[in-house]
Amino acid sequence: MPSGIDQILQQPSFGHHLRALRVAQGLSQVQLAGGEFSPAYLSRLESGTRPPTDRVMSHLCKKLKVPLSAFHTTAGSALTRALATVTSVGESLAMAAALEEALLQEPDADAVLRWQAQWVLARCYQQQGRVSEELDLLQEITALGDRTGLPDLRCRSRVRLARLLRAAGDFAQARTRVEESLALAEEHDLPYRDVVEALLTLISIDAESGQTAQARANADRLIGTLSEELPLRLKVEALWTTASVCARQGDHEAAIEPMTRALKILPSNEDPVLWMRLRMAAASMYLRTVPRDTDEARTLLDEAATGARIVGTPVHHRELLLLQCQLAFYEGRYQEARELCDRLGDRPDGISVRDQLRLDVLRNQIAIIEGDHAAAVVELERIAKEAQQSANTELSAEVWRALAEALRLAEKAGRH
Repeated sequence: MPSGIDQILQQPSFGHHLRALRVAQGLSQVQLAGGEFSPAYLSRLESGTRPPTDRVMSHLCKKLKVPLSAFHTTAGSALTRALATVTSVGESLAMAAALEEALLQEPDADAVLRWQAQWVLARCYQQQGRVSEELDLLQEITALGDRTGLPDLRCRSRVRLARLLRAAGDFAQARTRVEESLALAEEHDLPYRDVVEALLTLISIDAESGQTAQARANADRLIGTLSEELPLRLKVEALWTTASVCARQGDHEAAIEPMTRALKILPSNEDPVLWMRLRMAAASMYLRTVPRDTDEARTLLDEAATGARIVGTPVHHRELLLLQCQLAFYEGRYQEARELCDRLGDRPDGISVRDQLRLDVLRNQIAIIEGDHAAAVVELERIAKEAQQSANTELSAEVWRALAEALRLAEKAGRH
């Protein structure tokens, strides 16, 4: 019999904590009961209608692999315990469920503690590709940060929200949020890394919304102010962002230099996810250089695929598959490109608006090659004109080039 049973949480707090621990470890009620007692009895324990016995506590501690002290009244609130578990174990699907449960149990918990728990939960959603849930939660986090009145929380929640809004194509709201973040960072003299995070996001928003000249000017200024004190991740992201802006302007020679630097300075064990994403971004850039460098793109995608097998989320795998589709098309493997496109489906969950557009363009390029000329040409012309009307001349030009290339390849294949 474990010692200290008289110090355990009282019901219903005990039941809430027991359920959070079970969910965090991915166990069903049947698995936790394990034949020692019925799942119905465990359900009553978790609902708070039955107190645990000494024998039950011994079994629970053994199955959950925790000491009895994990159930003590001194172990903190349910939200504190859930947050400690997630940060020590990792951000899995079960951990997300544990945080969700704890947040529901303590709607009136300390605002800063709730902000921290929601911040970690949003990261869980990001890793699981739950984009709509992540966006809703980031809206809540931003509002909660405002209620705390703490400038650093208000600043960081806005940057993260702006990045997701940008990916969703809501450039106006994204710009509003990141400009608020920059103002907070400057007004309250927050650490320079907060300024850099906000500037990187603003540059990306400007670039993707067609304001490439402004994006290039800010990127050039930012690169000139990078210091040794900045985390390596931010240095890499600054170089990556600068390369992307140069590529959007058609200055491919200028784009290659910062991208090459970023690839060289980041070891795979420093940040495996960033290492993988950087290679996908570089491959995408090489697929758009003039002339196109499919050899370099293939090498980078092979490296990224290795990383994706270890640390990739469902969204990362879809982004990688799209790039592999594009590579197959540009290498003349049209049947394989069609098969890869079909695997992605019409609207893959979680990919950015820009990636969705590129998938639509690629699908129509393949249709032209396959002989379905008229409908595909009309669709590509529509996409290009819509981009032009939204003042995104760089994206419009990319679509017109894609149309011209598909027509040229179809003519070469005798399918015009």
